[in-house]
Amino acid sequence: MARSRTKKQKRPLAEGVVRPPRPAGRKGAGRRRAGNDRQPSPRTVRRTALLTGIFAPVLMVGLLAIATNPDYNAVGMILAVLVLIGALGGLVVVRASGWVLWPGVLLGILLIVTPVNSLRAELIDHRGTAADVVITSAHRQKDRSGRVSWTCGIRRADGLPLPHGSYDGSGCSSAASVGTTITVLVDPEGWAPPAATNAEVPFVGGVYVVGGVAALWALLVLGAARRTLREHGRT
Repeated sequence: MARSRTKKQKRPLAEGVVRPPRPAGRKGAGRRRAGNDRQPSPRTVRRTALLTGIFAPVLMVGLLAIATNPDYNAVGMILAVLVLIGALGGLVVVRASGWVLWPGVLLGILLIVTPVNSLRAELIDHRGTAADVVITSAHRQKDRSGRVSWTCGIRRADGLPLPHGSYDGSGCSSAASVGTTITVLVDPEGWAPPAATNAEVPFVGGVYVVGGVAALWALLVLGAARRTLREHGRT
């Protein structure tokens, strides 16, 4: 038992024989090779850049265009956020290092927030018609900051059907608004919700802002991919 526990000693070299040197840097080289293997190939970078930079913003804006209808607002917003999360993951694949992720997060948030109100305003501006509506109910809401807002139920004074009977614009400000008649802009196709005659005007032209943000996103992703491919060419 004592012999089995003793370590096996190396035999001494004969006189005049020099022990060959151990190759240096083998472990470090293996680690470097393993690190290089984790980097995506140039083909993967190109494909991911095209999907993330071009297809993702188009898909997000399309989903948010569907979300302009209150009946599909929640579904469209959730799907658009999921696409944004996937796009940010693609941006990390394209450019894992550097500060490129933070501008991507900012542009992604703008792509989520901007389109719904802008597209609704464009719809109302192009095909909205004035209609008299009667306020049938008023609901008071208070957010965490203490700000109070009101949402009113409405119906058309002429008795015609109104697809979206909820309104939160001017004229809906208190419980005293119930029973009053106001004029709003309605979508004859029934897609966009009713809007005040003056509240939506500042958002008209917001589609150009959406297009500009999408273009900046594409430039950011494609620029990051170009820099990554350039570094691949140097290695």
